[in-house]
Amino acid sequence: MSEEQKPKSLDIERRVEISLAVQRYLRAAEQFEAASLAFNEACQAMRKTLPRASRLIANVSHQHHLVTCDLDGNFEVETIDTV
Repeated sequence: MSEEQKPKSLDIERRVEISLAVQRYLRAAEQFEAASLAFNEACQAMRKTLPRASRLIANVSHQHHLVTCDLDGNFEVETIDTV
């Protein structure tokens, strides 16, 4: 191997920086997976709960939301200012 092809050894600060970045990434990936699972479960619960072909207003935490569901169980939730 020529001198240009040899990997450079990393100093301790750079190795710590890389380790912290990898740790942050792995923690974020774990949180993303948990949030994705919770979101999918919430969507399934909505599909089971909502009446088909409906429009309704939901008041959650003092905010109003227009909830629309079609015949196939697809739904949309929009925040609205006034009722």
